[in-house]
Amino acid sequence: MIEDETLGACPLCGTRIRELVHAALTDDSFGVVNGSWPLWRCAGCANAYLDPRPNRETIGQAYQRYFTHAPSAGSTALSWRGRIRRRLEDAYLHRRYGSDSPPSLVGAWAYSFLLPYRQMSDVRYRHLPGPGQGRALLDVGCGSGAFLLLARSCGWQVEGVDPDPRAAAQNLHESVPVRHGGIEVYAGRSACFDLITLSHVVEHVHQPLAVLRDCHRLLKPGGSLWIATPNLDSGGHALFGRHWLGLDAPRHLVLFNERGLKRLLNEAGFTSTRRLTGQLPDPFMLARASYAISQGQLPQDASARLPQVLWWRAWRLALMGWLRPEQREFLYLSANR
Repeated sequence: MIEDETLGACPLCGTRIRELVHAALTDDSFGVVNGSWPLWRCAGCANAYLDPRPNRETIGQAYQRYFTHAPSAGSTALSWRGRIRRRLEDAYLHRRYGSDSPPSLVGAWAYSFLLPYRQMSDVRYRHLPGPGQGRALLDVGCGSGAFLLLARSCGWQVEGVDPDPRAAAQNLHESVPVRHGGIEVYAGRSACFDLITLSHVVEHVHQPLAVLRDCHRLLKPGGSLWIATPNLDSGGHALFGRHWLGLDAPRHLVLFNERGLKRLLNEAGFTSTRRLTGQLPDPFMLARASYAISQGQLPQDASARLPQVLWWRAWRLALMGWLRPEQREFLYLSANR
């Protein structure tokens, strides 16, 4: 049984003035724990947080069916269009990130004009700052280790850390160094890495500012942090409300908007914080999942199709994401030490 702790103030900035966003969020994404949790928006930093929230000792129960426990999916057969796109993408990845895929100047040039696909590739490779050339990379919350393999193929010296022993164990057969635990396993070390990535991690931790400060300490001077997290101010949240997949209570303890996350990064000591371009792999992915939640289904088991009116609204959300990046479903930011 999950045990809650009461905060009474924002865990990010300490402000006590707040506004109720959702009165009773439940585990709609995986359905593994009972209970409900209110989500509050801080009047000081404009981010949101659960209060009360699961404590450190029992929150692990909410991850028993979490997707990092599953092995990576195998490849599927591609259509002839898909095979052409894959060859163009491989050429782009070789030129942009130094991957071990076949080079082609023409293919890389052509793929750069396929903007939605190129942005998906950039997100998958986490906007790596060029070929690794032996530089050191740490992925915090590495899960199955899929990204570590991509980064290693681009010449990075990689290692990961993950609090889930089952997720970390999946990396053993790939000979990728993965440590069990959180970033605290690097206590006492500093200036070790050229790049640290946090992909959908910061919203899960009880003390996000402390984690970001640890990242700052572990980076070499001039190193950079890459971070991705759901966007509290997204169009999907505005459309689906408490059924929006990005809420994912009670695992998401904190939710950020762009201004609030940049402020937190600056407080952790980072400079030159900037937004990175990125789109969903499928502009309807979160819409389908959120609609399934609204119909009482688990999103991973969803079979219902989007009603026509929501299909058109999903198109509108995708368009607004291009015109107003601050309303995209996910935030992608980089910051320098």
